[in-house]
Amino acid sequence: MGCMVGVDVGGTNVRVALGDSRGRIVARLSERADRRSGRRGVSQQIVRMIRLLRPAQISRIGVGAAGPLDLKDGLIVHSPNLGFDHVPLVKPLEREFGAPVYFANDCVAAVAAEKKLGQGRRYANLVYVTMSSGIGAGVFVDNHLLVGKDGNAHEVGHITIDYAGRLTCGCGRRGHWEAYCGGANMRNFIRLQLESRRSEFRRSLLCQAAAGDVDRLSSEALFEAAGKGDHLALEIVEELGRLNAVGFANIVDAYDPELITVGGPIALANPDLILKPVRRLVPRHSVNRIPRIRLTELGEDIVLYGALILSRRPGQPPGE
Repeated sequence: MGCMVGVDVGGTNVRVALGDSRGRIVARLSERADRRSGRRGVSQQIVRMIRLLRPAQISRIGVGAAGPLDLKDGLIVHSPNLGFDHVPLVKPLEREFGAPVYFANDCVAAVAAEKKLGQGRRYANLVYVTMSSGIGAGVFVDNHLLVGKDGNAHEVGHITIDYAGRLTCGCGRRGHWEAYCGGANMRNFIRLQLESRRSEFRRSLLCQAAAGDVDRLSSEALFEAAGKGDHLALEIVEELGRLNAVGFANIVDAYDPELITVGGPIALANPDLILKPVRRLVPRHSVNRIPRIRLTELGEDIVLYGALILSRRPGQPPGE
């Protein structure tokens, strides 16, 4: 019996892992996503990365990719963070390796891992949220994995949280949660917060991190300064938490979960700065009973574990 391959296609990185028959990761590789080689560059990158891991024989492949997706044709339809439309994944991998490919949203893969291996094992109603380049979710309701007609039943990052639409999302629409709180767009949010606070900015650690140039600020600089107690940075993080709480409240009201686990690089690197404001503020916006909101214990490998789990059912819809 050959090995399983798990693939995580995010907005920033591509990660590939080999798994054994029990779904354990035995080797992994991570690279920045190829944005220079056109829409077929990502599939070519995945093929090369799999070959670098030197699998003896591949029995099946699971791919979790940031959406929106077209499950029928095995495509990323439009990637706000990769910057391409109609990115083919399933057919190039099937053609190259002659193995069945299971394709799902990356957060669908992640929530499957949380349900089988993580804190969600005893819950029928579970949501996993990623806070990364973008924002996404995977959802179980009454032990049923939600998928949707195209595989996009959980694009929570594109919920509108600002009806005034002050910032534009990578998808081109305005006012989306991801436009404010996703890592790829957070620089715009920081600039928005500093428009009327330039004198405070010049006295803050943020100014030092950006060498005085607001346009050079990053999410990493914001959280680093907040972690050091910088007053301005903490106020911006609090406003970020308020907006995140609105997004989480929408999830609570839409899916009524017993548990929400949170992952992705932004949350994993800054758990207190991200989760404490959400836990404190989400009751102001939700009518439903608030569930437990916890950091995932599966870390950055959660999508890879999920892709390996789901690859055991090639050809079946994710919800079956």
